[in-house]
Amino acid sequence: MPKVKKKKTARRPAAKSTGRKTPARKTKAKRKQPTMIDVVRDFWARFSRAAIAAMAVVAFIAVLLLWSGGYFGLMGERANRMAGAGIVSAGFEINRITVKGQDQTDEADLLTAVGPVIGTSLLHFDPYAARARVEDLGWVRSAAISRLWPGAVHVSIREREPAAVWQLSGALHLIDQNGALIREIGAYEYSNLPLIVGSGAPGAASDMLKALRDEPELWGRTAALIRVGDRRWNLRTKNSVDVKFPEGNITEAVKYLARLQTKIALLDRPLEYVDLRNPENFVYREKGADEETATESGLRR
Repeated sequence: MPKVKKKKTARRPAAKSTGRKTPARKTKAKRKQPTMIDVVRDFWARFSRAAIAAMAVVAFIAVLLLWSGGYFGLMGERANRMAGAGIVSAGFEINRITVKGQDQTDEADLLTAVGPVIGTSLLHFDPYAARARVEDLGWVRSAAISRLWPGAVHVSIREREPAAVWQLSGALHLIDQNGALIREIGAYEYSNLPLIVGSGAPGAASDMLKALRDEPELWGRTAALIRVGDRRWNLRTKNSVDVKFPEGNITEAVKYLARLQTKIALLDRPLEYVDLRNPENFVYREKGADEETATESGLRR
């Protein structure tokens, strides 16, 4: 049989490249239309945010009004009273007050300073505030207050020691060695203590009082201390001798006067005054003598 020749298919010539890319066809995305559920969800989200903001503003205004009206303070006090009542019912109730060191201090004044605490909660008792009130009492130098469980308050005080009587504008005040006021007294109270005269004298009298306390002989002879020009002291003895002290070195001047009394019994003489302002010598004048007859002594300090 004769061979059948296959028919060749003609090939199309390849397109020549021009170096330009064929632009892709733009596909226009279809916009999705919102459904009713989307509308409701969006509205609810916006409404929730607005509602939360409005509620926050209202809550802030309400808190501000309650605070300005004292509501929270009243609620706190009420809660505090309820807690105190619960503690009292549990057995921690203050039923006694013990005191140590009280001698001159009036008991009624002391209990008033501690406060009306009998029958109240021991847990809510403030010992620091009570101590401050107790130390405001004239006789009390220092105080310590503590809670004794389950139901007692203990008060321990140290009282001031009277050292002199301060006279000011006709009134007499009892003071301690540091010049602290204890209380106002009558004309015949504490007549054994020296009288201090002069404005501002109590605060300045501390060094003089301490120095005299160390010399019992002079302390027993002292009737008054007079502040001169708010600078120095004159001491008046019980036999009316005025001793003029220097502005400084009070302690040394008092010791010097004590030595003079021991060696020559100076203050036993009928003198008008003794002047110790000269650091090298002392000067004295006898009663009835003229000013020019004042005598200098060579007895050095």
